[in-house]
Amino acid sequence: MTEHLSLTGVTHGYGDRQLFAAVDLTIGAGEHVAVVGENGAGKSTLLRILAGLEPPNEGTAASHGRIGYLAQTTGLPASFTVGNAIDEALASLRAVEAELDSLESGLADADEEQLERYGNLQTEYQLREGYAAESRVEAALDRLGLGGLDRQRTLGSLSGGEQHRVALACVLADPADILLLDEPTNHLDTSGTAWLEARLAAHRGTVVVVSHDRALLRKVAVSVIEVDAERCAVNRYGNGYEGYLREKAAERERWVQQYRGWLDAMAAERLQADTVAGKMGYARRRDGDKMGFDFKAGTWQQAASSKVRNAQERLRRLEANPVDRPPVPLKLAVDLQGGSDGAALDAPALEARGVEVHGRLERTDFRVEAGQKILITGPNGAGKSTLLSVLAGTLEPDAGTVVRHGRIGYLQQELEPPQRPGQRLLPAFVSGLGGNIDEHAEALLRLGLFRTTEFHVPVGSLSAGQQRRLALARLLLGGFGTMLVDEPTNHLAPVLVEQLEAALSEFGGTLIMVSHDRALGEWFSKCAAREGTGGSWLRYAMRDGALV
Repeated sequence: MTEHLSLTGVTHGYGDRQLFAAVDLTIGAGEHVAVVGENGAGKSTLLRILAGLEPPNEGTAASHGRIGYLAQTTGLPASFTVGNAIDEALASLRAVEAELDSLESGLADADEEQLERYGNLQTEYQLREGYAAESRVEAALDRLGLGGLDRQRTLGSLSGGEQHRVALACVLADPADILLLDEPTNHLDTSGTAWLEARLAAHRGTVVVVSHDRALLRKVAVSVIEVDAERCAVNRYGNGYEGYLREKAAERERWVQQYRGWLDAMAAERLQADTVAGKMGYARRRDGDKMGFDFKAGTWQQAASSKVRNAQERLRRLEANPVDRPPVPLKLAVDLQGGSDGAALDAPALEARGVEVHGRLERTDFRVEAGQKILITGPNGAGKSTLLSVLAGTLEPDAGTVVRHGRIGYLQQELEPPQRPGQRLLPAFVSGLGGNIDEHAEALLRLGLFRTTEFHVPVGSLSAGQQRRLALARLLLGGFGTMLVDEPTNHLAPVLVEQLEAALSEFGGTLIMVSHDRALGEWFSKCAAREGTGGSWLRYAMRDGALV
């Protein structure tokens, strides 16, 4: 049977939290599919179910073909050596080798069944290019930045990024019919990512990749599967990543039209009821026939009352089945007046003078003019987040000073656990903002990041994606003249990321971003090109704690 993956009536969750319900899904042989959605939606769980590593609560999952699976963490013991990890990855191939060797020794006396078995194994070994497996491992390690890695090194002695790259090299050393990869570009540099994209694009079997990397999705995915956390649904979109974005935009437009139709119907029924009710009791001229007049008036009154009741009933049904208001496009509220300190608009938004954090940030001078947009890139551990924390004032430098003007908003890369996990979402959102809570609730609803039903969810039970959306909402509506954002696309669904880019494009304040997101880097370059070379859009890189 041609290899493929299928889910039939799959419902799954943990405890009281349901991830998806009644999912029917088929992925055909040779398809290259991306799985998207915010963090915590259930993407990794869906991949484990497809891999057969986790049974669904309800329904069935089936696969036909050999599966290669890459998790976000290796799951191998820290005492395993690199060589052990490679041996485990190649175990099935080496089992074929061993059986071939065994059969070869007795070919002279082999019966028909043994000869057929030998032929089938030889064909399988050739198709899997078994003779080149070792060289493929070495080539993969080299292209992933681990060339010459000692195979006696234990996995525990490697960094998390190095362990991930070893696991990826092992999966690709003996490419399976079906590759299931969970965030494979994590911990890869630019050249490693480009190599992986080429490998996946050239893979003749099935590829299912969970990723937030929009550049990877554009180059690899023919179809997109979205895990919708709000609706506990899994939806499929064709025509690649761009087709997915177009269909999501079309869905939103249909939502807008449906909402407008609902409002129009409500208004029409209210008008009908008010108009008819207003005419009830209208005294028509008597024509001398009192009995006839009273009969006609009574008949008309009855008909009018019936019309009013019918209109009110239709109105009641419309109100009982409301259409949620579609969110407005994300927009950043901005305070360009310098905040309460009355700072002049021509003063620098931020100025760091000789700041230093021992072992993390070299002595740095950094001046950011009001209105500038700055992107800082660099490898993990280069000091980017440290610099942003110092600029934001959440980390005190060991030396140097930072001068800040105006109100500053800061979105951290890794959000801290909520101090009051039992606090409900809406009170957590309005905390410290002042003003009317109903107005804040209305503003939060307009963003479309949360629904009314989620306002009473304890913040301690929010997923990583929901926590990120809550922090983003406070940033968007905070009215900050300067914003510092560290990996702003982390944990967010792709459509929301596209909206965030559009909002940042129109932001009139000062913006400093740290990001590994290649698509965000491409967006930044386009914005810089559109704005010209006036110095308002600048890119920096960090290496070993220093800006370059």
